[in-house]
Amino acid sequence: MCYVIGMNQIDSLSLQDLDKLKGMPKSTIAKDADWVRRCKVAQAKWRDHTTGNPYVLYVQNRTMSHAFRVQAYGKNPYQAVRRYYKGIDGKDNWTWQCTKVIAVYSCTNAHTCQAGDLLHGQAQDRAPW
Repeated sequence: MCYVIGMNQIDSLSLQDLDKLKGMPKSTIAKDADWVRRCKVAQAKWRDHTTGNPYVLYVQNRTMSHAFRVQAYGKNPYQAVRRYYKGIDGKDNWTWQCTKVIAVYSCTNAHTCQAGDLLHGQAQDRAPW
C-alpha cells in the first residue's frame, strides 16, 4: 500500500494502480522504417563496441594535461585502447589528436568502473580513482 500525503488528507493507491504506473506509456509518435533501421544499427554498433573484457584507461588531454579515466572493452588491452581511439562510428579523429592513453588497468567492477591492477603504462601517483 502506498500513501500520498496532501495538505491534510491521505489518499491510498491500490497495488493495481501502482502496477499501471510502472510501465512506460505508449508512444504516440509514428515510427517510420528508416528510424527503426537507424535505431537497430546504432544498437548493434554499441553492442559490438562493448563486447569483451572491461578495462579502465587512464587518459590525459594533450594540451592541458587534464587527466581522466575511461572504461573501454576488448579481448585484450591493445584492442580496448584501439576501440577508445576509434570510437563507435570509426570517425573520432579528435580523440587521437587531443588525448593520449597513459595507463591501462584491469577493471574489477564494470558497473562502477573501478580500476584493479596496472597492465600497461606508468602507474600514476594521483590517479583519478
